[in-house]
Amino acid sequence: MRALTVVPGRAGSGAVRDVADPHVGDGEVLVDVVRVGLCGTDAEIERGDYGRAPEGADLLVLGHESLGRVARDAGSLVAGTPVVASVRRPDGCPNCRAGEQDMCLWGGFQERGITGIHGFCSERFVERNEYLFVVPETIADVAVLLEPLTITEKGWRHLIVAQRRMTLWEPRTAIVAGGGPVGILAAVKLRLQGLDVTVVERKHKPEKEALLARIGAGYAATSVTPLATLAARSKRIDVVIEATGNAAVAFECLQLVGANGAVILTSVTGARGSLEVPADLINKKLVLDNVLVLGTVNAKSDDFQAGIVDLSQAEQRWPGFLGALITRRVPLADAARALPHDPAQIKTVVEVAG
Repeated sequence: MRALTVVPGRAGSGAVRDVADPHVGDGEVLVDVVRVGLCGTDAEIERGDYGRAPEGADLLVLGHESLGRVARDAGSLVAGTPVVASVRRPDGCPNCRAGEQDMCLWGGFQERGITGIHGFCSERFVERNEYLFVVPETIADVAVLLEPLTITEKGWRHLIVAQRRMTLWEPRTAIVAGGGPVGILAAVKLRLQGLDVTVVERKHKPEKEALLARIGAGYAATSVTPLATLAARSKRIDVVIEATGNAAVAFECLQLVGANGAVILTSVTGARGSLEVPADLINKKLVLDNVLVLGTVNAKSDDFQAGIVDLSQAEQRWPGFLGALITRRVPLADAARALPHDPAQIKTVVEVAG
């Protein structure tokens, strides 16, 4: 079968290659891939920044944002059922054994399409039933967005638990830093929770502003209005979600949130250089205002289930909005050329079927 692959550690090695058909073992489900989302992680792996092939293999199949259909009846799953697969596989630590591999203690986990196990950007894959999530047909066309949404679903779930530290917390206003797929999907989640949301990115894009207006979210560009000015316009910012991939913005976000508020960090910013920050001011802000800082990466089954509900609600409330986030569709044959980041696009997907 054909698959989008790389030689891990070798920059520019991304190509669609022929790979062996997957073997279906006991307890596994064969899935025909419909489409796969591409993101910055895939681009970084293709640049050789990280990524690890399965043991004994030279190639790694990319793709961790999936939508497929069950190829043939398997247990409770009927052929044709649309499914999305989760990404991380446990290493046996106590948290992993409890179904919380997103909170792994030992760090020996594997992640499909990233480290130690093939991804989903191929014509078919096999997976165990417990890592597959059935999605309603009503959202099948946009369910490839589920995995990136689960990043915020997890962050919000953790935030609600953490904010039980006080008797009353009624968040009303939020800033999302970053207008990519993760940031926009975070705005969707927050709007569904009833918050006033402003999405902020560096350069002003009128089409992005118009798109976000469809869900009642505000939009601003820091090239026009600095983040601090935006925050000052509100009586208090209760939640800030950082999704820029920029360490400088991440630290600036820590200074924007109001008393008893929270900052959720979603970016893995790497270590491409040093950064000077007003450490004393940040420390003072966090301590005196009881500010909570959470990092969120990967997700567990609860977050996938919550994401399915939220995608369904968003599609009902704002018909067509989620589909508008998918701005480029490429066939599997052209997938390698679509790996580099294109700032003109919101979400690129590989259409594997057809």
